[in-house]
This record gives sequence, structure tokens and C-alpha cells, in this order.
Amino acid sequence: MPKKRCVLGMLLSLALLAPWGALRASPGVTDSEIVIGQSLGLTGPLAAMAPELVNITKTYIDGVNAQGGVHGRRIRMVTEDDGYKPENSVRLVGKMIAQDHVFALANLTGTANVGAVLPLLAKENPPVPLISPFTGADLLREPPINHVFNVRASYGDEVEKLVQHLTTLGVQRISVLWMNNGFGKDGLAGARKSMEKRGLNLHSDAPIQVDSSDVQQAVQILSATEPDAIIMITAGAPTVAFIKAYRKVSRAARFYTTSVMGSQSTIQALGSDGIGVVVTSVVPFPWSQSMPVAREYREVLKKAGMEATVSFIGLETFINAKVMVECLRRAGRDLTRPRFIQAMESMQRFDVGGFEVDFGKGARQGSRFVDLTIIGAGGKFTR
Repeated sequence: MPKKRCVLGMLLSLALLAPWGALRASPGVTDSEIVIGQSLGLTGPLAAMAPELVNITKTYIDGVNAQGGVHGRRIRMVTEDDGYKPENSVRLVGKMIAQDHVFALANLTGTANVGAVLPLLAKENPPVPLISPFTGADLLREPPINHVFNVRASYGDEVEKLVQHLTTLGVQRISVLWMNNGFGKDGLAGARKSMEKRGLNLHSDAPIQVDSSDVQQAVQILSATEPDAIIMITAGAPTVAFIKAYRKVSRAARFYTTSVMGSQSTIQALGSDGIGVVVTSVVPFPWSQSMPVAREYREVLKKAGMEATVSFIGLETFINAKVMVECLRRAGRDLTRPRFIQAMESMQRFDVGGFEVDFGKGARQGSRFVDLTIIGAGGKFTR
């Protein structure tokens, strides 16, 4: 009995001597690092968009780490390729939680993909925070999810901007091309809602598969109705395939797309067929001389030898990385998931450099900023 008391006494003494943070260690947090996971389509239909997400995040994080990290901890990104397939996202996110012990997740892409992993995040105790997913779907917004923080405006906000613009110009023959998945269906519903709000109906609509296998069928359906404008709720390869195929049949309609197609590789793939395409943006103009965050973004790219890759997707990724790092700083040295969520809630009207992110108690939508841009000659955007 005395021996057992002695052992218990020693264990108690060691516990009292241990750092307080060690007693409450959070997954993915050690004395030297913070582990953040990201699952996205490095291959598949959104592969053109992925390099900007990965490279910009890495470049910004490398800069933070070179300055000593956050409260003495380096940030380590664990990146997995889900090929834009929800079942892969579930498997890989499960692996990152169970084996990599990530503290939080960031930059997850795809409406169906993110929707599929939400139960995995919620069943952890405490739940795994998800920062700045690359989807504007309502399933992450209505109702708000406590551990999910959306920086970008919603698809509903983007489509509303497009419908408002077109109807203000008097355009009423508005059709929608929608990707046949959760992303496309969400955008289609938003377009119908925006039109009905104005006492109008969609002129026509057509789905397109993620692999573009039915692009000719989609072109046939929509071109037969002779629309004046086609709002495209698509991303990556289907966007390029449809515009090129439609241009061969008719040049009467004008194309309007959401922000997720605004990567440099997509613009380059469109070539001359991209001229005149209107694209929504959920961040300021990346080439702006007056916007501090745009200048900072371009300077970071220049130092990394990546100045040729300036894009809206890149600036959005840069802003997301800045928001995440600022939150880690605000959470303090004693970093836990609940403290991280509290720190995100403290970011009310946070100025990222001329671009405002506004969270708060129960508020999980950081921005509703939407602007319109046009692709000009040489793949350059104009406003």
C-alpha cells in the first residue's frame, strides 16, 4: 500500500511540474508545430485550380515560418489529392484526423466533397475547425455551423449579382448551365430564386457532367432555346469544354460564370474563346494598385518567382491564409480548438488590407463581397 501511494505521489508531482499546455494538448499541436490539413482535387476536373491553392498557401506559410511561426510554432500543411471525388475526401480527411492528427482543415474544395466530410468533423470532441472552404454552398451557411468559417461570399450572392446585372440591362432570356453535382444544383436553385424575386423565370437550363462527357448534349439543349445570356454554374474543365463547343454552334449568347473558374490556367485554356466572358469575383481586383492586400499578394509572389500567376483564385487563397494565421495568433500560445473558434469570433470587421472579414458570435460568413470582371484580349481581366 505505501508503495502504491508513493507511485501515485510521483505521478501527481510530474503532472504538477508539466506545462499547463501539455496537460490539455490539442490534436495537431505540439511545442514546435501546428498541423493543418487540406484535401483538394490535384487531379480531376478541378486540377487546373489546385496549384494556386497549394502554392499560394505554401508560399505564405513559408514566410510566416521563416519569421518564427506563430507563438514559436511552425505551421505544417498536410495536403491530399481527392480528385474531386467525395468518397476520396471522406477517406483522406478521416486519415488526416486519425493518423496525421490535424488541428484544423482549410481549403477543402467541392460542395459535395465538403458536405460528405462534415459528419467526420462534427463527431470529434471538440469538432475539427474548417476554415475557408472553397465552396459557396448554402449547406455550410444555412444554418451556420459552429466550427465552419466561410470567408468567401456564397453562390447565392454571386448568382444574385449576375441576375441583378443582367435584368438591369434588360436581358430576360437568361439560361443556366449547371454542373450535375451539389455545386451546380445549389447554383441553379439560387438562379431560380433570384429570377423569381423579380417576377421572372429562367429561359432554359441544362446539366453537364463533371467529366464533360455530355457537353454536346448540353450545347444542343441550350442553343436550341437561343438565350441571350448563359449563367454557368461550373468549374474547371466543363467550363472550358462548354464555351468552346458552344462558340462553334452560336456566338449569339454571352457567358457569365462564377468565381471558381477564375484561375489563370482556365483562362489560358479558353484562349480567344474566353474574350468577353464575365466572371464574378469574391475578392478585390488582384492587379489593383490601391488595394493594400493586392499589392502585398503580388509582392509575395514576386519574391517567390511566381509573379506570372496572379489571379483571383490566388488572391482569395492568400486572404484565406492571412485570416487563418491571424486567428492562430489571436488564439494564443495555449492553442486548443475551442480557443481557435473564440479567436475567429473575435475577428469582427477585420481589415485584411482594404478587404474586410467580419465574423462574430454565431456569425460564420466572413464576406459577401461580389464584383464583376470581364476577360479581355490576352486573357487579361478588366473591370
